[in-house]
Amino acid sequence: MTPAIKPAITSAITSVPDRPEPFPLPFPFTRPDLSLLDAVGQCGDLAEVARRTGSRHGALERQLDRLDKTVGLPLTLRSRHTARLTSAGSRLLVAGRRFFRQVDLAVQTNIFGRGSEAVDAPAVLAVASAEPLLEDVVEDAAATLDILLSVHHDTPHQVMRRLAGYHVDAAHTWSLDAPRNSVERAVRAYGVLDDPLWVTLPFDHPLAGRNAVSLADLQGENWVSEVGPDSEVLVARVFQAAGLPAPAALHITGASVARGMLRRGDAIGLGSPTHPAVLARSVVHRSVVERPHRSTSLLVDPTVVPGALAEQLAALLADRYLRRFAEQHRDLLGDPWWTRWHREQTARVTRPVRESDAPEASLVPTATRKFDVDDLHVLRAVAKHGSINRAAAVLSISQSALTRRIHRLELGLGACLLVRSARGTDLTSPTRRFLHQLARFEAEFHDAAAACRSIGLPTTHRPADAPRAQLAPSAT
Repeated sequence: MTPAIKPAITSAITSVPDRPEPFPLPFPFTRPDLSLLDAVGQCGDLAEVARRTGSRHGALERQLDRLDKTVGLPLTLRSRHTARLTSAGSRLLVAGRRFFRQVDLAVQTNIFGRGSEAVDAPAVLAVASAEPLLEDVVEDAAATLDILLSVHHDTPHQVMRRLAGYHVDAAHTWSLDAPRNSVERAVRAYGVLDDPLWVTLPFDHPLAGRNAVSLADLQGENWVSEVGPDSEVLVARVFQAAGLPAPAALHITGASVARGMLRRGDAIGLGSPTHPAVLARSVVHRSVVERPHRSTSLLVDPTVVPGALAEQLAALLADRYLRRFAEQHRDLLGDPWWTRWHREQTARVTRPVRESDAPEASLVPTATRKFDVDDLHVLRAVAKHGSINRAAAVLSISQSALTRRIHRLELGLGACLLVRSARGTDLTSPTRRFLHQLARFEAEFHDAAAACRSIGLPTTHRPADAPRAQLAPSAT
């Protein structure tokens, strides 16, 4: 058995200009640690967690205690038989999953020279949604795309905050502007639906008998409005775009309260095909002459969510919304404009998602062996000290043991990591590029870990992929 490696206290990469130096504070977080927290987050029963991780109950408790002590924060709340993640545990689980996916993606793009697509799909995708109808596709996504969705509902503004804060790795929301402008994070946007707005009126409103009404005729009415991702008031922005001042009587509230006010006839408001309209005899939906629009999008972290999966999930959402619109709003299809919109949007959506359309498992082939933190420290030591002999001395193992370890790693990856010559041993150029990227990933991981100490976050019981923190040696 290969002796345990004792990494140096610091692990700086040499010759990396304009990159943050790795932080001196160790932060052990290995793939087994990640699997352990993931199992706690998914099931909560300690006996089941032990079964999933192949550990005994006592060893499991010690592992969780070690993680708490190492991080300096309680990551789980435990009783005799159960455990659940604290807000810090949820945040670090998300951070860890993102970090190791970034590592895997960097291996594929730098060492293997493959495309920039994500390595594989997560087992569970955490999605923040401002659109309640996302729940309608949860079962379809599991059956046709082989992806489990953990949905967190919130206001559009909070949805974008959750995405920007790395609490989730996808967001489904609407916007009046480009949705990516609302988040300081590298995301890719996939359009779901071009979302025209209609007006909801009491059935006895003087204008309820018209097929289409003008905003100018409704300016003096009592309005209710939601708030968008950038804190813009939907109704106010729509009136502004039409060259009209915002209504004087404008109530700003959440989606659920707005729907209640519309049902009771307390106000009028704007709706859309993707938003659950108030279906009651007390209200009617009418076209708006000015044809205001908003857009609904699916925003994903491309290092976590494969593009093929994101495209098909967006198409699945659009298909479900369009079918629901045709079923529930046949009265609007009597308007030629809405008929044309429905036909164009239906044609734009890709072919219906079937089981045969599930994301290809080999979008980017993955190696049978994946880097863990000890492997990364080994390569770092060779990069820093310039030879296996000097790196072995720093790592406190023999030169032959280190050579065998790197050889096994290369065999497992199916890639050459070192250049061996009469002059000695050096890292290949792709391996060096990979280590350059690693410094940024570690900085992100460290930031997420530091944020856990200062920001209280809601506990998530089934989180998914991840953001930021620092790499460190495993405690073997």
